This record gives sequence, C-alpha cells and structure tokens, in this order.
Amino acid sequence: MAYSINKLEIHSLIARLYEKYQNRGFISFKNAPEVKGTQYLEPIIQAIENQQAVRIYYLPFYEDKPYFNVVHPYLLKEHGFRWYLVGLNEFKGQVRTYALDRIRDMKAAEGIIYIPPAFDAETYFRHAIGIIAPEGTPALIKLAVQKTQAQYLITQPWHDSQNIEAETEEEIIFSFRVFPTYEFKSLVLSLGKDGRIMEPASLREEMKAELAQMLDNY
Repeated sequence: MAYSINKLEIHSLIARLYEKYQNRGFISFKNAPEVKGTQYLEPIIQAIENQQAVRIYYLPFYEDKPYFNVVHPYLLKEHGFRWYLVGLNEFKGQVRTYALDRIRDMKAAEGIIYIPPAFDAETYFRHAIGIIAPEGTPALIKLAVQKTQAQYLITQPWHDSQNIEAETEEEIIFSFRVFPTYEFKSLVLSLGKDGRIMEPASLREEMKAELAQMLDNY
C-alpha cells in the first residue's frame, strides 16, 4: 500500500490540526483536489481478499466511450491524489493499471476463475516513478543539478535508487535507476535551467527534442 504507518500518522495529525485550527487564520491549509472513485476501495479490497475477479466499466483518458474489462485485482496504489487498481487484464493477459476515478461501474465477474498474482508489488514498481511501470531494467540516468536546487532533491529524493555520483563547485550529479517516463521527464523539466540530463545520450536527445517543441509552442 502507498500509505506507510508513518504517513498515516502524519495525515491523522494534520486532520486533527485542521479541525482544531482551520478558522484561526495562522495555518494555511492547501485545498487538495477531490479524490474520486473511493467508493470502489472497499469492494476492491474485498475482491483481493476473496480472490474474486471483477468486471469494470472503464473510461480511459484517451477514449471517448467506456468499455468493459475483466480484471484480476492484485493491488491498490495511491499516487498524486488518485487511487489506482493494479491487476491482470483477462483479455490481454497483461498486468495493467486502472484509475479508480475512471471506473464507471464495477461488479464481481461471476464464473471467472481467479488468477493469483505472479508478481511482487515492490519489484513491479522498483524502477517506476508514479504508476507507469514498463518491463525490464532501465539504463542508469545521470542528472546534473545546480547546487541552488540540489538540496531539494537531497532532502526529498525523487526515488529510492537516487544516489549522488559526483560534485563540482556548481553542480551535484545524481543518478537514478528508473524508467524515463512522462512523470520523470516532468520532474526534470521542473528544474528549468538548473537541471540537465547527462546520460544516457538517447534520453538527453529526447529532452532536447521536447524542449525544442516547447519553444516552438511559444
């Protein structure tokens, strides 16, 4: 699960502070977006415990109309104010990830024999930032960050694989063993001029192409 005991304790503390001091004016609470799809959390947990496949009516972001999927549920994962179901797609024979707020309906898939998970959640997301987890082992990524921004990465690492490879007068070189997904690239781009990909060369060229396209958009 995405919430460790420590994180749950922090959330509980913040909730108590909010209830006690929300109208006092000396604590500024951020209004988080509404978390949708939570009505499916308990039914999915029960389906996992009972080893029951589910039939979901699902609308991906890139589709105009929802469609049915039979999913063998394995894991619930929280990321970025959204909950996701990770499970085996009966039709494709692949482990897929489904955002709960994109589920339009869900029922037990009667008559479908449950297929137990053949993967470990920690291993599955080992090289992932976020919820996209391609197969295989990614190349080592080296990122140079100006020291004015590097402390943010040191105090709040992006990933468990993050290491400091080297340090110069102006930069700190970080390494990551992650897939260069959209979420990772977004983090790099958020550094602006203070960050640059050093390795691998293929990713550096991808980032240069994306930056050129961004410039064209302006």
